[in-house]
Amino acid sequence: MVSRLQLAKGLFGHLFLLFVNFCVMVGIIESLDLFSLDPPLPWLNAMILGFMLAHTLLLLSFQLAIQILQIIRMRFPTFLITYYFQFGDDEAIPLWLLDPIRSRLGVLVLLLIITGGIAFYPIFAVYGLLLVWGHLTTIALNPQEIVRYFAIFLDWTPPLFLLVFLIVFLSVLAIEFRHV
Repeated sequence: MVSRLQLAKGLFGHLFLLFVNFCVMVGIIESLDLFSLDPPLPWLNAMILGFMLAHTLLLLSFQLAIQILQIIRMRFPTFLITYYFQFGDDEAIPLWLLDPIRSRLGVLVLLLIITGGIAFYPIFAVYGLLLVWGHLTTIALNPQEIVRYFAIFLDWTPPLFLLVFLIVFLSVLAIEFRHV
C-alpha cells in the first residue's frame, strides 16, 4: 500500500517533470522563430539549430511517453537524462523498456542521451523557463499582451502538440503491444 508521503512525492515529482517538459516545449517553439528572421540564419547555424530541435523534440516525446506510462502504473517519474547514470555496470536496469540490452527503444533513448541530450535538453529547459518567466511578467504588466501571446499559441502550438501527441501515442502503443 502506498503511503501519503509516497503519493505526495510522486505527485510533485510528476508535476515538476511536466513543468520541465513544458519549459522544453516552450524553448523549442520559440526557437522555431529563429528560422523566420529577415536576414536568414547562416546555413551552418540553421543546420545545427535544426539538429538540436529535432533531437530534443524526439527526446521530449520519449520522455513524455515514459512519463505517461509511469503515471498509468502509478510509479515515481523517470527522468531520462539522468536515468542511465543511476546504475552501475553490473546492475540490471529495472525498467526493461529502457534497458538497451533488452529493448531497441532503450538503445535509441541511450543514443539520444549520449549524442547531445545531456546538453540540449537542459539548454531548452532553461531557455523555456526564462521565456515563460519573461512572458508572465510581460503579461502581468500589459494585459494586451495576452491577446498577442494567445495568437502565437494558436499559430504554433497545435501542430507541435499534434506531432508530440502522435509520437507519444505511437510510442505508448508500441510499448504496450510489445509487452503483450
